[in-house]
Parts: sequence; C-alpha cells; structure tokens
Amino acid sequence: MKRQGTTLGVIAAVLLLFCSGCLVADRPGYGGRQSYYYYPDQQVYYYPSPQRYYWRDRDEWRNGPQPPPRFTLSDRQRVRIESDHDPHTEHERIKKQYPPGHYDRQDQQQQRNDDRRDNR
Repeated sequence: MKRQGTTLGVIAAVLLLFCSGCLVADRPGYGGRQSYYYYPDQQVYYYPSPQRYYWRDRDEWRNGPQPPPRFTLSDRQRVRIESDHDPHTEHERIKKQYPPGHYDRQDQQQQRNDDRRDNR
C-alpha cells in the first residue's frame, strides 16, 4: 500500500512538472523578454516570433498573419517594445506612452532643430 502511494505521488509530481512546462511554452513571450512592434497611428501590434498582428475591432482584440487592409503600416512609424508578456494586454499604458501622431511630433521637432541649425 505504501509503495502504491509513493508511485502515485511520483506520477502526480511528474505530470505537474510536465503540464506547467507546457503551459509556459505555449504562451509566446513568457519565460524571457522578447521584442514586439507597435504602430501608434493604427494601434496595431506585431509579434515577430509567431508572426501575428494584433488589432482592436469592436472592443475586442483580433489577430492574424496580416492586418486588415484598412491599416497602412510603415516600418518607419513603429516602436520596438521589449516585454516578457503580450504588450497588447497593456494597451492603455502603451497608448499613453506612444500616442497616435507620435512620429509626426518627432518629425516636427526634428524639423525645428534642423531649421535652428540652418539659421545659425
């Protein structure tokens, strides 16, 4: 009887370790920091590892291998986000940090700096 209880305990421990490893492995980004891209003007995320785009549609997150055609994404107008979890789950914080028009304001500031240098 004691041997049967020990065997069941070992099997349960192995299954628990196996299952917990599977859960972590199935979630992209977990277990280490990864790079993601965010397009502030369209509020679209790109996850390179699974090659998926994430966007909001009627208050729900959608995803696919390509964004819908209504989005025009430019590599020049994206930010790189390093995170250990899915950044779209923190969309409100990221949207405040990189609001729509983020690159337009940077371009305007760069143009003002260039104009000042030219006027000297």
